Amino acid sequence: MFEEETRRALEHVARGISVRIVGNGGSGRSTVLKSIVTELEKTGVEVFSVAGARLLRETPFAGIGALGLDARSRQNGPMGVADVLAERLARRGPKAIVVDDVDLLDKESLAVVDIVQRRTRRPLVTTAGDRPLYSQSSPFSPARWPEAKIRLSPLRYDQVNKLLTQTLGSAPDADLTTAVLMKSAGNPRLVARIAQSAVFSKLLIRRDGQWSIGSHTLWNEYLQGTIEALLQGLNTDELTALHTISVLGTSTMESLHPMVGQEILDGLERFGLIAVTEDANNTLWMDVSPPIVADYFRDRHSFSSRRLLTSRIAREIDAPLHAANSPVPPTLAELIKDLRGEAKGGTAATRHFKEQLRLLEEAHFGLWDSEPSMSNAAAFLKFYWGGPMDPSRIERIFRETQVTGANPADHFFFAMTQALWTIPRDGGLVGATGILKDLGNARPDWTAEAEAFAIYLAASFDRVPATLDEALNGLVSHHPESGVVPVIQGMLELYRFDAQAALSALDSAEGYELTASVEPFVRGLALLVAGLNDEALAFSLAQRSAALRSLDQFRFVASSYVAALALIQRGLSREADYVMTSVFALGRHGFPVSFLHDALLRIAGLRALSPAAKTVPSLGGQARKDVADIGPLPGTGKAVYELVSAQFADSEEFDERAAKLLRQQLDRGYVTEAVYSSLFMLSLLPGRRILAGSRRLFKKNGVSSHEQLLAIASAVYNEDHRLLRTLLEQYEPDADLHLIGTLLNGTVKRYSLEHDPDDVAVFQQMVTTFEDHFHPKGQLLVLDTGGKRQKPLSARETEIAILAGHQSNIEIASRLGISARTVENHISRSLKKTGTSSRSALYERVRPKRK
Repeated sequence: MFEEETRRALEHVARGISVRIVGNGGSGRSTVLKSIVTELEKTGVEVFSVAGARLLRETPFAGIGALGLDARSRQNGPMGVADVLAERLARRGPKAIVVDDVDLLDKESLAVVDIVQRRTRRPLVTTAGDRPLYSQSSPFSPARWPEAKIRLSPLRYDQVNKLLTQTLGSAPDADLTTAVLMKSAGNPRLVARIAQSAVFSKLLIRRDGQWSIGSHTLWNEYLQGTIEALLQGLNTDELTALHTISVLGTSTMESLHPMVGQEILDGLERFGLIAVTEDANNTLWMDVSPPIVADYFRDRHSFSSRRLLTSRIAREIDAPLHAANSPVPPTLAELIKDLRGEAKGGTAATRHFKEQLRLLEEAHFGLWDSEPSMSNAAAFLKFYWGGPMDPSRIERIFRETQVTGANPADHFFFAMTQALWTIPRDGGLVGATGILKDLGNARPDWTAEAEAFAIYLAASFDRVPATLDEALNGLVSHHPESGVVPVIQGMLELYRFDAQAALSALDSAEGYELTASVEPFVRGLALLVAGLNDEALAFSLAQRSAALRSLDQFRFVASSYVAALALIQRGLSREADYVMTSVFALGRHGFPVSFLHDALLRIAGLRALSPAAKTVPSLGGQARKDVADIGPLPGTGKAVYELVSAQFADSEEFDERAAKLLRQQLDRGYVTEAVYSSLFMLSLLPGRRILAGSRRLFKKNGVSSHEQLLAIASAVYNEDHRLLRTLLEQYEPDADLHLIGTLLNGTVKRYSLEHDPDDVAVFQQMVTTFEDHFHPKGQLLVLDTGGKRQKPLSARETEIAILAGHQSNIEIASRLGISARTVENHISRSLKKTGTSSRSALYERVRPKRK
């Protein structure tokens, strides 16, 4: 979960810099510290570990006592103990001090650690919450130089999914992952405890190998102790404030001020128990965070007992909460200045967005329920283009809406939505086309729009028609202000990888009255396909920000899809992860945009393809299975994901199946999907067929921007290291840099499994030189091609394995000048690498090599 934080900490320690790891309770800081200790000991560093404990905070030398120092030294106070410890730290060899929960360490132990570290200059790694900085009673002092501070961020959607899989033993479905993410706000301890307690309470059920929510809630009695541990240390006023906000739900800061003081709100926010979100009207909204804390307070006080609260909040309980009065009119929002800053806020913004959407849905349905007119139906159905659906409601709207006297534009949108709803059900394309034909007969002046949408449905769910140009040119729109025909033409041109034609179609529109949410998606994707990555990224992030403010879920998901593709293309993987997580955190989406949600799940799953994927299911497994193998846009079909995540007898089998998939995509007319798929598969494992197919595809469509990638992939396939070295030395950075990095990383891994160590070392040196010069952001993606052999032991592992045949860990440690724990770690890894089960078997395995 915390590979990046662990790596950064180890880099600081290697340079002799102390590290302070900061996070709220349950954030995983102790887990990170354990990982750091393990990695340090693997490299031969002797680690002196101390831990603080709340109950022993007033016991002198309780923490430092774990080091087993001579008890007589305590008679001379902290200075005496410091002298003994400093003498041990001053001995030869690398050493480090680690302190878990330094803010809970007793004063005497803390003084010893501080004195010794300043005297010996050994790196000190500590963990702490934020509270010591605001607490006058804490003896902790951060005044240390040099010291780096690493703050742990909340878990993302994919990390929550992985942790749930590890906790439950099999993968959760998308609804469960979303619910746990939102309830825990990405807190690792809460994620695990919510899952475990839900199993204890039988709130989860298992369907088709996946865990699902079997109840309307995840709260249960087993969670009370966990939540009370989070609240430990709060005073009475702070607990009362949390109780009040939990009862009220999401509230504006202005409405809370009369009941909760500003200082209390500020303190709760610093401790991570209050989330603050700003809406489009610059109004600050506050809610309890993590939300499971609010469930704790609500569980302990029934509705009748709420009357025990002071009268100052009684009127607030009865008063309805209001979302923004109406969606803010879409404007071209300023580009998000710091996406990483938004990510640090965890799920607060997403929770607020989701709650406002829920209120908006209820408001629109209430209007239709009181007056089932076509205009009210259209307003409600626009919400369902992005928001989660209630099938019973949508069926009722299609059945009971009054058509007589309807506005023609609203009637067209109604029919268009009904056609989309019909396809995955019994009607299929035939039923959807019939609905549109009936509309054309009833509204002759909307025939062009109805025919255009029928063409779009056929192209999206079957194949791009061979007569597409003739069909589009024959459409004469009487409502150019709707933007329907130009937007559909633009989307279909993107299916065919003609970005300029798509942009020209959009620019020819006289308005987008019915396609205001769809046009930004098509335009952003067109910019990306045209190779204008920076422009596409800036545009899509701006549209995503505007969608958040205007409560437009369709535009938010669609713009996030484009932004994620652009970020991945730029090698900005962490930012792409956050953008995708923000979509996943909303749960399932409306049926027109659900295919993009599934596409992002598959893309996230493909990006996480690694040896770990064999034991931890990827996010791609949460995407719907009942969809076509081939889709018109990257990720929308399931075939690429299923191909790459499958097992193969050898690389030749993968090459054959990849080339076949490429032909199927082109046969359906989905050229853009074929281009993106071929680039991805070239970066995974270039083969003879996929190389030839990609060259033909790029040449036919006038694509010349991937020549360097093709040349490097060809050299890798032919194992022509001399040519490859020349190509890497002459490489000029382009948009494929991250793909080349992925290709080189994967090749190194594959070589380590299939080639001799000497060949691996030569290739690794070539790749390292390239990476040092260009810093590609390639990932380690590994196909299961069956080419595996046991990884060789290192020189030190071989040496320890031979000694392990007739010496104990303590004897080996004394002989080699390392710790017994390091010896144990080396032997454990050697047993795994060789597949042996005992020290004697390991000795017999490695002894011939030693000779």
